[in-house]
Amino acid sequence: MTAQTQQPLASNAGPNEIQYRNAIANFKETLAQQQKDFNRLYGLHNTYVWEGTDFALADVIDNVEGSRTELIIHCRKTTGLIKGQFVLGNESIVGTISDIFPQISKARVMLITDPASKTPVKVGKLKSIMIGCGNNLAKIEMVKNEVKVGENVFALKKPGFSDAPMIVGKVIECKRSQKDPLFWDITVEPVCDIEHLEDVAIIIMNSQN
Repeated sequence: MTAQTQQPLASNAGPNEIQYRNAIANFKETLAQQQKDFNRLYGLHNTYVWEGTDFALADVIDNVEGSRTELIIHCRKTTGLIKGQFVLGNESIVGTISDIFPQISKARVMLITDPASKTPVKVGKLKSIMIGCGNNLAKIEMVKNEVKVGENVFALKKPGFSDAPMIVGKVIECKRSQKDPLFWDITVEPVCDIEHLEDVAIIIMNSQN
């Protein structure tokens, strides 16, 4: 067959056939997305600590870049959303709902790295407050005991928002505090690759749905 005789298949198809093929392609893509959503929700609901909990899936439409500390998300439903709810990315807490815009099905997420973010956490037996410091990092300052690099950091359960501790990050540095060398400052990095997140899940406790 010569180059002159090679023709795209669509060129030999009439308008109705092209429309039919495109409709099938769209339908298959929609089914694939629904299957992905189902698998995601099934995995979350199938964990015993989430009994009585609902999840709202949302697409990330404005992602974090550099030192930015928030996400803008498109919510597939806004029913049950309130400020302060935990937001999951890759099965870890990445932030909390800070604003909701139901008229346009969007919400703003304050990341755990935002300087305004204060999250009660635990590292091993240590319990303290983790504060965001930008640049994809957070800190736990002025603690009495040293902790090991690589230890997991968990957000403590919060009545009405989470019934169980959830991982938020890992310790990447623990050094003597410049404010008082008798204490330690801990640097935490999120365990989620927030910059490349495409979707998140919002924890909705005591759902009535």
